[in-house]
Amino acid sequence: MTDMEDAKKKIAAMTAVLYFLQAEETSAVLPESRPVPPAPEGFWNFSGRQSQMMLRSMAQMRLFPGWKG
Repeated sequence: MTDMEDAKKKIAAMTAVLYFLQAEETSAVLPESRPVPPAPEGFWNFSGRQSQMMLRSMAQMRLFPGWKG
């Protein structure tokens, strides 16, 4: 590799880091686009959410045979 190619790679890496930091900074300033849903109230709401999570977990176990989670 020549010195010119190394310099171009360094400049590209620094530019990528600067863009990443700039994007992170602007995302911290902007509010969330979606409000956080409230916590489930009551037993039946919690039970329904739990059953949906179990169904998703079972589907993942079926899709990925080696997955234990």
